[in-house]
This record gives sequence, C-alpha cells and structure tokens, in this order.
Amino acid sequence: MSINGMPAPPDLSPETLHHLLTDTQSRQVLLTAKIRQFDERYETSLELLEARLERGEGSEHPDWEDSIEWRTGVESLTRTQQMQSP
Repeated sequence: MSINGMPAPPDLSPETLHHLLTDTQSRQVLLTAKIRQFDERYETSLELLEARLERGEGSEHPDWEDSIEWRTGVESLTRTQQMQSP
C-alpha cells in the first residue's frame, strides 16, 4: 500500500487510509468553499485586503477577523494540497 507513491506505514489498514484520504478531500472542499465566500464578499484578493488593512483602511470587525480566517484557510488549503502531492 502507498500514499502518493510513498510506502504507507505497515500498521495502516486500507480502511484507515481510505478514511484519511476521504477526510482530506472533504477538508479541501470545505476550505475551497470558505475561500470562495471571502472572494465574493470582498470582491478583491486576500493580499489586497491585507494591504488595505495594513494602511489602516477597514474595520476591526469584520475585516480584520475575516482576513485572519481567510489567510488561515488559504494556508490550510495549501498544506492539504501539499499532503496530496507526490
């Protein structure tokens, strides 16, 4: 059994591997949807929103909180995609 071409740990059952892969795919779908919501809400990129906030433009609530959640989602999605890459 292998994960992205790498040998899986010997004590990892096929069922556990299936659940891990399914969970990872579900997480990716959820993160992508959340990022899309922020894209639509702010009609700009995360980087431009962050730059605007750094200049003191925008409000603490919800702009700062959203930017933090958005950044966390982007970084989590990147890590999730990297785990799936060979």
